[in-house]
Amino acid sequence: MGRLLPQGGPDVHILQSDQAHFAMRASTDHGLERFDDRLVACSGHLLDAEGRPLSGYDVAEGYGRQGVQFFDGLDGHYSIAIWDASRRALVLARDPFGVMPLVFAQGENWTAFASHYKALLALPQISAAPDLLAINTFLYNGWAPPGRTFFKDLRQVLPGSVVLVGTSEPNIIRTKPRACDYEIPREPVTPNQVLETVERAVNAYAHDKTAKYGVSLSGGVDSALIAALLHKRLPRAQLCSFTVGHGESDPDIIGARQTSSILGISHREVIVRPMDLIELLPKTVWCLEDPGGYDEFPQLYALARAAAGKVDMLFSGNMCDTLFAGMPAHRRLWLGHHVPGAKKILNELRSAELSGTLPASWPARAVHYAIKGRHPLPAPCSAGPNQNGLATEEMAFADEDSPLFRMLGSALASWDNRMGAQQVLAAEFGLRSCMPYASKHLIDLALRIPDRQKVGPTQVKVILRKAAELILPRAITRRKKYIQQFKYDSEMADVMDHLHSRLFVPSRKAQSRIVNPAEVERLLRRGKRPYKPLEIRWLWNAITAEIWTQQFVDRRDEFLGDRSGHIGPISI
Repeated sequence: MGRLLPQGGPDVHILQSDQAHFAMRASTDHGLERFDDRLVACSGHLLDAEGRPLSGYDVAEGYGRQGVQFFDGLDGHYSIAIWDASRRALVLARDPFGVMPLVFAQGENWTAFASHYKALLALPQISAAPDLLAINTFLYNGWAPPGRTFFKDLRQVLPGSVVLVGTSEPNIIRTKPRACDYEIPREPVTPNQVLETVERAVNAYAHDKTAKYGVSLSGGVDSALIAALLHKRLPRAQLCSFTVGHGESDPDIIGARQTSSILGISHREVIVRPMDLIELLPKTVWCLEDPGGYDEFPQLYALARAAAGKVDMLFSGNMCDTLFAGMPAHRRLWLGHHVPGAKKILNELRSAELSGTLPASWPARAVHYAIKGRHPLPAPCSAGPNQNGLATEEMAFADEDSPLFRMLGSALASWDNRMGAQQVLAAEFGLRSCMPYASKHLIDLALRIPDRQKVGPTQVKVILRKAAELILPRAITRRKKYIQQFKYDSEMADVMDHLHSRLFVPSRKAQSRIVNPAEVERLLRRGKRPYKPLEIRWLWNAITAEIWTQQFVDRRDEFLGDRSGHIGPISI
């Protein structure tokens, strides 16, 4: 199992207590501790309520005093396992947004856990049967459902929860902050409150005076604010920024270059072309395990590879859009709540997108023509029974009081694994990933901000932008948000066709098929036209699901026992 874990050090350190065995692959064994009748394994950035770093010993001692309530006051990014011999129970805990990955599996009289499920595939008692419903959700939404993986036997520890594994079924306990503990916010917060809380979160990760810090800098305000606060705290020599994009015309490349110039920090750019996907996609899926997301993750893999050796810790602005309502889904929800008739049209457009048909009503069809063209787009291929109902229903909150508050509460209760995905890409190259917006203090603040301070008629993340204006010029804070993606031109279309031709070959064994090749064929373009964005999305999901199948299902035997020493991503 230790050999299958990713970067962490050359040695596997092991501790044993009674029938429990804990191991960690690391250059030191500081993440492994024995304290009285407890074993503790932990990884990530562990912080107390005041932002001070904690050790594995502190975790063991704190849990001994407070039990599970100890995790309510724990902040940072973490995955923790504790063997409590006095209760004969295994305790598994994960930070609120699941920045640090943690998976487990169970059988009769045994439980196994790991930070990455590659390690669990070394155990012959774990089945390689795929979870077709989870994979089908991914094909529609881009992510496996919360708590599920692509394997039936392997489960994610839900973000923001503690799992108690004893003699009976696992008991799941939600940790603070819990959205159900909050009332709908009415009183406004000030920009100064927001700025002070973000600065507190950033400073908690920038306490090592010997480390070199980097910022994954996009063209947006989220990462720019982090860069400005780090620039304020650190000597210039300790900080640099990195940006990835598709070329000189990429808005992220242009915006990040301007931000780094205004702040006066060293800056590096990484250009990723569609042809690079032939190398990057298998490596990215190998790191992620369950594939997820789209263009951004191969690009972030390339960025982390470029930053390796230049910095020790890599900051990013992830989670800001979730907390402060900066995603397109938040804008659509605002429209569905405030504009008469908008909810019906938006629901029709979503249904048409999933089914590959045109909307029924003329108003919705007119919007479809204006945005997507005059032809229906193909529905996604499915790995099992048709599961249209698994698609995200973002309009479910549109009729409620404070829909943005409700949406944030829903995300906290059932977050998927996208933050864990970003962390493992950085860890592949020995980098420590820092996401200050995932701080419990910022989650608490976001749950106390009224909807009207998050989205308005012309702008998203309203209060966050006002806070950023206290230390950044409006040229940065008023920038439009862009999605990190490739140009969907003929070059991109040629690469997608090439990936399809190499992966979906007729000679592949039928029993290994998860994605139906005939349904993928329906997605392919006719002639030489570029693919539309939604067509790219459906094809991307099918291609990455097939890469996952070939890497993890077809080669399951290579993970077992002593044969696990030399295994890595496939080549296309």
